[in-house]
Amino acid sequence: MQEASGASAGVGPLHTMTDGIEVAAVERPGLEEIETLGVEALPALIVIAGCLGAYGPPPDLIVTGINPGRNVGRAVLHSGTIGAALTAVHFNKRGLAMSIQSGPFAAFESDTGNEIHFETAASLAVELAPRVAAAPVRTVVSCNVPNLPLSKLAGLRWAKLARSGLVRSALVDAEGSSRMQLELGFGDAPPGDESDETLTALGFATLTPLASVAEESRPEVRSAVAKALFEVGSSLGLETAEMGEMDGPAA
Repeated sequence: MQEASGASAGVGPLHTMTDGIEVAAVERPGLEEIETLGVEALPALIVIAGCLGAYGPPPDLIVTGINPGRNVGRAVLHSGTIGAALTAVHFNKRGLAMSIQSGPFAAFESDTGNEIHFETAASLAVELAPRVAAAPVRTVVSCNVPNLPLSKLAGLRWAKLARSGLVRSALVDAEGSSRMQLELGFGDAPPGDESDETLTALGFATLTPLASVAEESRPEVRSAVAKALFEVGSSLGLETAEMGEMDGPAA
């Protein structure tokens, strides 16, 4: 199995999978009585297969993680953990994505030494899972947890998505180097910020409901696209719909 950080909801090159995808039984300490499978595929494809019944009856709830590293702000767009949970929406399932601050794959975040307190995130996941499973279909919740013992958490808060992203800068050597250097991290939060990024840095575990892919509903965007549609259609001699047929988002 390979690291899939940054995979988002990618499924990989399906045209190369004509021989099938490897699925193997694996053993995990403490889970000896539970059937556990390892799948040689990206997280979202694993969810798709599961929702189609590849491993038995399709689940009602998809739980992803615990990811070693926060999935906060606009960076959630690129997360394999979040992408897999959001994939569940397309099958009218529910998703819970669990992420914990710090860890070996997020060296730019603050940490508490080499220990990652997965048990803290696991305790929250155990409590959250049945509640998310009882929520309306297509519910997806992202939970970010500080790397602290449960007793040291400042609390549990609803959080907005931070406006910052994971990649802060990109630089190509002016001398003609063929390599590009990326700076990873998050920006400074404004005063009074109630985002997932800020609250987890203050020691709070956070919950953020997320929406999957949806058609754009802002009138100004729809108007701009409608204008482009008619102008391009007219220029190329293609049939187009009447403007009124495109008012409002699709059901």
